[in-house]
Amino acid sequence: MDGSNRAPCIIALAQRKGGVGKTTLAVSVAAELSGRGFDVGLVDADPQRSACEWARPGNLGFPVYEMPFDRDPVTAWARQARGMTGDCIVIDAPPADRAVGAAVAIADVLLVPCTPSGLDLESTEHTLAIVRAVRERRQAHLGVALVPNRVDSRTLEGRQVIDELRAFGETVAPPIGNRSAFVRAFSLGCSVSDLAPGEKADLEVRALADLVGRLAPHLQLPADAASNFA
Repeated sequence: MDGSNRAPCIIALAQRKGGVGKTTLAVSVAAELSGRGFDVGLVDADPQRSACEWARPGNLGFPVYEMPFDRDPVTAWARQARGMTGDCIVIDAPPADRAVGAAVAIADVLLVPCTPSGLDLESTEHTLAIVRAVRERRQAHLGVALVPNRVDSRTLEGRQVIDELRAFGETVAPPIGNRSAFVRAFSLGCSVSDLAPGEKADLEVRALADLVGRLAPHLQLPADAASNFA
């Protein structure tokens, strides 16, 4: 925290379908932003508590807060999330329409993961319908990126899913590969940037964090981190 009263930048990971890697990307993005000097908190809103389990060994460099979406009324949950302090709040939202809508309503940046699956592409289409409906009712800017996850862009299947995501008309993030480093990082309770700095998984997460910085131009960069989003 820099001591100012500026509201934190809220970065939500949301998708109607489970199993797309929201928690992996939420933890990875939070760790990368923390490593760049931001005061970061991660909200685990999924009743499965995967992010909380990831943090349990105590090796992450940022706090993870358990705030299940199904515990409180939507307005109370949104008010609590909005009231958090720090530079960045990353939200790992559960796979449900109401949760997606609430995350879109309060987020500055929305990341929508999608794996190379017809079911995931269909779910992404429905997720974006919710995004469009909420966008019509909000005045603040919302940056949206579709994140091809567990994708090998060298294969025909990988290139096809990226092309199909581009057809939705939103920003498509650099792809994230299906890499064992993410599995090992979860097992050890750390981030890929700590486990395998400079390796492919780490570089892919860095590229995704760069995109977050471009989608949230109001994000206040600490002086020692400004060059990372150049």
